[in-house]
Amino acid sequence: MLDQLNLGVVGARLATTYTKHSLELIFPGLNTVITSGLAAGADTMAHETALVHQLPTIAVLGHGFNTVYPAHNRRLFDRIATDGLLLSEYPAAVLPAPFRFVARNRIIAGLAHGVLVTEAKVKSGSLITANYALQNNREIFALPNRLDQPMGAGTNQLIQAGAKMVLTAADITAELNFYP
Repeated sequence: MLDQLNLGVVGARLATTYTKHSLELIFPGLNTVITSGLAAGADTMAHETALVHQLPTIAVLGHGFNTVYPAHNRRLFDRIATDGLLLSEYPAAVLPAPFRFVARNRIIAGLAHGVLVTEAKVKSGSLITANYALQNNREIFALPNRLDQPMGAGTNQLIQAGAKMVLTAADITAELNFYP
């Protein structure tokens, strides 16, 4: 999986059905590995949608393998362990902590050839991931959102700053390039 075209997908932990619906429309047109952080919200939606559409998926953890966080993702964790790839830079017993999730974001950005931000407030971990991706010369993609939606303010801001607006899978496949 690490030697294939890879799309990082990040977004709000309080992602709305807009993220889920958008991923359901976009993922069938992709032929990439989907990498995310197994967090609640957009990450969970990305992994689950990848599995439904038989796309390989990598979960980058912000803790050791002895912990499943959030706990309600136990079945998803187990499924990715079987059908995908779990990655962590931490020893097995290391517990989740906020600073570890920020550190995890740099790994998602480094593994991916591009990063799709689905929904994000103006100040969010998703935008930190996009910044890491930019620092590593990765493509940045963003879903447009309504102007009155706080969860869309960050993605709209990314588009305004030059991120590729995503309306279809073709918007991603046209810009995403493999490099070792």
